[in-house]
Amino acid sequence: LALASDETLEQARQAVSGSEADLMGARSGKLPQLSVGATWTHNLKKPVMFVPPEMAELFGGATQIEFAQDYDLQGAVSLTWNLWTSGRLSAGQGAASELVAASRWQELLVTDLVRYNAEAASLAALLAQENARIAASARDFAAEALRVTQASFDQGKASKFDLLRAQVELANREAPLIQARNELDLSLLTVKRVCGLDPAAAVALADPLAEVPEPEPLDDLLAEMHAGSPELRAMRHTVAAGRQALSLAKAGRGPVFQLQGNYAIQAQWDDRLLPEGGEAVKVAQVALAFSMPIFDGFAAKADIGRARADLRTVEVELDRVTRDRELAVRQARLTYENALAALDGRRDGVALAEEAYRLALVRLETGLASPLERLDAELALTEARGQLAAALYSCNIARAAQELAVGSSQTSA
Repeated sequence: LALASDETLEQARQAVSGSEADLMGARSGKLPQLSVGATWTHNLKKPVMFVPPEMAELFGGATQIEFAQDYDLQGAVSLTWNLWTSGRLSAGQGAASELVAASRWQELLVTDLVRYNAEAASLAALLAQENARIAASARDFAAEALRVTQASFDQGKASKFDLLRAQVELANREAPLIQARNELDLSLLTVKRVCGLDPAAAVALADPLAEVPEPEPLDDLLAEMHAGSPELRAMRHTVAAGRQALSLAKAGRGPVFQLQGNYAIQAQWDDRLLPEGGEAVKVAQVALAFSMPIFDGFAAKADIGRARADLRTVEVELDRVTRDRELAVRQARLTYENALAALDGRRDGVALAEEAYRLALVRLETGLASPLERLDAELALTEARGQLAAALYSCNIARAAQELAVGSSQTSA
């Protein structure tokens, strides 16, 4: 749902379409360019040519001579074909092709981020759901404790303090339950926003906070990151595009050969809308054109300097991104290991708290413990369960963060 509705991912897809259009434009320079044009003119007043007075005798004494007719038609078909451009077209196409590949890997990078955000929102909702369940269970525990204490108090087996403590504990469990349910509603709103769902849509979380596997060896993760990280792949193609751009700038100093062709029709006539036979002339031309820049005011030198600086910039950026990615993978794996180590302790803590609560119930039933001891055991159990849920969440979010750092999108661009 998130991948289908995310606006940032849609922008990345459009960036790919735009880069593909740029590539098509770069390829067009290698194809012949054909154009056609025509002009039909009605001379409401005919243009004239002025003759000096001393030459007027040659034209019967006239000093103004009309040199057009009522109607004029000009039409032409022109062809231009780049035969050799000193590498301009190849470099331009190469740069555009590398940018297409870079934009596709950028799309996969955004896909990774969208997937991570969706998973993080889902995990936060699962944690909120577990916390709400724990809070509801704690409220039920407190209600049962109050019932038992009330009965013992009525029988003279419990003190006024024990009854007051049970009443206060029940009251104290209402606010955390309300807060936990509100946190669950807020987290579900985030899930629906990430997934592009209507805020009023009914959402049920089907998965629990699951166990996670042990992390892969660090060397394997780093090798996977270097080989398949969308961010690194995108940067490498950007560097390659920079090299092509430098070649394009250098090619600006070379000559250009073109094949040019032109087929034209010219006609002038009077008294009719269209010409008749003999009033139109056809012209055809074929040319081989050569141009060579001799001095351009150092424009080519400036372009080469800018392209070289841009290339060095993206090379440095690739080095920086590579180091940052390596650091992110190392940090993510250590965080993952820490979360797993904490999980074992939290699981043992829940087991211990459950046994302590069971013993407290047994001691209370046999008269060896007070209701206060039972409440204390229930509080410890509630806290241990909450810590276990938080530990499971930390493990899952650490695993997702490690996948994001390594680069989980393995589809080739």
